[in-house]
Amino acid sequence: MKLTQELIDQIQEALNHTKKDGTINWQDGDEIEVNVAGTFAADKFIVIKNASKKPYEPSQPHPRFDYEKGEFKNEGI
Repeated sequence: MKLTQELIDQIQEALNHTKKDGTINWQDGDEIEVNVAGTFAADKFIVIKNASKKPYEPSQPHPRFDYEKGEFKNEGI
């Protein structure tokens, strides 16, 4: 499959999305990675990842949740 100008234009339009406050998510010049994540039937799933957003910091665990028991701690309440 070759990328036609029409397909490139459609991808460009899809990448022009904004945050809730109206600012652009991805800036010109951001470093991107393009991967094929897998296939289903005759479809391909293309992942466009913004590598400029690294380092990724995962969310911190909830301080009052006991992950081994699967319940919230009632300490100090």
